[in-house]
Amino acid sequence: MSIVQRQTHLNKRSFMSKKTMMIVAGCILATGLAGCEVHKDRAVKVGKLLITNPKGNHPIRVSKQIIKMHIPVRRGDYGLNAEKKMELGNFVDKYRREGEGRLILSAPAGQPNEVAAFNVLNDVRDTMKSHNIVRQMVKLTPYTPSGDPEAPIIVSYLGYKAVGPKCGALTRDASADTANLPYEQLSCAVQANMAAMVANPKDFIKARDMTPRSGERRDQLWDKYVSGDSTVTKKSSDQRKTLGSSVGN
Repeated sequence: MSIVQRQTHLNKRSFMSKKTMMIVAGCILATGLAGCEVHKDRAVKVGKLLITNPKGNHPIRVSKQIIKMHIPVRRGDYGLNAEKKMELGNFVDKYRREGEGRLILSAPAGQPNEVAAFNVLNDVRDTMKSHNIVRQMVKLTPYTPSGDPEAPIIVSYLGYKAVGPKCGALTRDASADTANLPYEQLSCAVQANMAAMVANPKDFIKARDMTPRSGERRDQLWDKYVSGDSTVTKKSSDQRKTLGSSVGN
């Protein structure tokens, strides 16, 4: 074989090797793409769910609603008993924390228990006053019930209600997900429990104002500073201990 023929043969072998490698690489790439295709829909779905934001995936919905308390009034009643006064006190305290607008006081009119309702109404006002409910915070409105001889006095206000997400059943084994992506129900139970346990649903809408600082100690130190006295806290004899004695003991 001549040198020219030998070089031509080597070039053909080199070309075949490159062609073979390209085919193998193409097969490997195709296999990888096929594997990615398995999780394509899953990845897109998780991307839409904003996996890093449980509040967006499983939102807590807060809506306004009328919160009511019914105080039954029977003919011959002269006022509220101790139990009803306590219940009404708790109700108006909750109104002060969570309510919006004025407290609505609806009293029955034109009924057989109208006189008793007037007597009970006086006790209702006194109980509200003892819980720091001033007259400007209350709106009194009469109403005509439909044939109820024991029509109640209704105390109501506009409040908030939190409704958590409805979580689905966890029937899929999350550990078997080879894509290692968060499952759809992640943090749903946490959001549902938070909506059920929140003390004031209004907190989901707007943060509360900060309470005033406790300034007693600060005022004392400021007075000492202004008068030129030492602001160092004095220690008792039991607290005075040198570093050497502490180490020695």
